[in-house]
Amino acid sequence: MPLAIYILALAAFVVGTQSYVFSGLLTDLAADLGVSVSTAGQLIAAFAITSAIASPLVVTALSRFERKKVLIASLAGVSIINLVTAFLPVFEGFLAARVVVAIVSAGVMPMAGAIGASLVPAERQGQALGIILSGLTIAFIIGVPLGTVVGSAFGWRSTFVFAAIVALAVIPAIMFLVPISMVDDTPPKSDWSVLKKPVVLLGLFLIGTSFIAAYPIIAYLGPIITASTGLEGAGIGAMQSAIGFGSIGGLIVGSILADRRAFIPNMRVMYLLFALVLGTWSFVFLTDNAGTWFNIAMVAVVIFLTSATLIAPSPAIEKALVQADPKQSALTLALNTSVIYLGQGIGAGIGGLVVGSIGFAALGYLGAGIAFVAFIAALMAKAR
Repeated sequence: MPLAIYILALAAFVVGTQSYVFSGLLTDLAADLGVSVSTAGQLIAAFAITSAIASPLVVTALSRFERKKVLIASLAGVSIINLVTAFLPVFEGFLAARVVVAIVSAGVMPMAGAIGASLVPAERQGQALGIILSGLTIAFIIGVPLGTVVGSAFGWRSTFVFAAIVALAVIPAIMFLVPISMVDDTPPKSDWSVLKKPVVLLGLFLIGTSFIAAYPIIAYLGPIITASTGLEGAGIGAMQSAIGFGSIGGLIVGSILADRRAFIPNMRVMYLLFALVLGTWSFVFLTDNAGTWFNIAMVAVVIFLTSATLIAPSPAIEKALVQADPKQSALTLALNTSVIYLGQGIGAGIGGLVVGSIGFAALGYLGAGIAFVAFIAALMAKAR
């Protein structure tokens, strides 16, 4: 595999890190800016929803420009905006900055994927794209937890400086180690009639519902960890790394099952298990053993299982979207990405409302109920 593929994975690492680098210190951010934790969590919702809307629009607008230059410019913009964000005085400024950085970063993943696919033969494109996407997972293992450690040592604002430095550091590697790609002579023609196919609609509904179900918890994971375990600062960062390890486990298992089991039966089992795992979050708060080693271990296991069951359906869903119409795979996978971001934003928004009105303990029941809707949809779908 060309070295450039691994360098492009670093671009994905930047996106994953800067998206959630401050989440572990959400409580500190909220206190200093004079807002509630539930309101502060809307920074995550705003970023995700903006990304969902902006991604296909930005990619279409930039399709005629040389991809490597677009990638470098996007990463430079991400670095500058995060650096400026660190010094903003009011919450409204942070909210606007997250919207702007979502638009600027919208071109990173599509351009990295397009460059990577052009560097390898068709029979190795899946592996190349998988390596690039792994950068997002590694961000949850290393980038986001390290940002929490930096923030706990130097203050929560330093997490944005950390994100800016990470983005800036990747640019030289892309400049010198990633070859220039060809400019598209004509923009790709997309046939939106592919959305009429039941399997496409089902796949997009399932993946979107997955993230709506999980993100009321994931968006507030920092405060949840503190409330359920008593851990703060570096302790939160260590616990957050379980998301990345769980995601890797989910990808491995999900990839195997995607090739060995039929799509609909596979989804039925996965979403029933997903609902059960999310329901355990409310059980975590019912144990009333915050600070004990038992509770810390239990929360770590539940974080791992949550991320694993969230990610596991993805390979099968993406495979179904591609096979629905191979000629329109770029469109269906782009819609898949948008639906994921939209699910994250809606989930974080709903989570904020629940946290502000009821509290953390209700999040497990909420997530389980939403995931169960996905299970019912898979149950009712025709296994063809």
